[in-house]
Amino acid sequence: MIFCLAFCCSCKDSIPSNIIKPEKMQKVVWDIFRADALAQQLVQKDSSKKLPDEKAKLMNKVFSIHNINQVEFEKSYSYYTQHPDILKNILDTLNAKETRKTRVDTLPLKKPLLDTSKK
Repeated sequence: MIFCLAFCCSCKDSIPSNIIKPEKMQKVVWDIFRADALAQQLVQKDSSKKLPDEKAKLMNKVFSIHNINQVEFEKSYSYYTQHPDILKNILDTLNAKETRKTRVDTLPLKKPLLDTSKK
């Protein structure tokens, strides 16, 4: 745990100021994954829509939500691909969050220990 904290702190210090920080990049990448999936669903449901157009629209929404633009994202993404140890940490964290969420969402509901309903 302490090692992870030290690693994250050291990464923050070494990342240039014009690069999206790892915590924010995680959120942006997650939303891009979701936007890509949504674009594919929209195209499957409506044959008049084109996948590249839908992806572009949704990507612009993602950038707007996160107050960044495509140039900033691409520059940051390029930086992270050149620093695979940091990118791996970003993607592993995303995977761990989704795995936890999926595990919680699929847990069976338990009956309460005490029945408080009136008979």
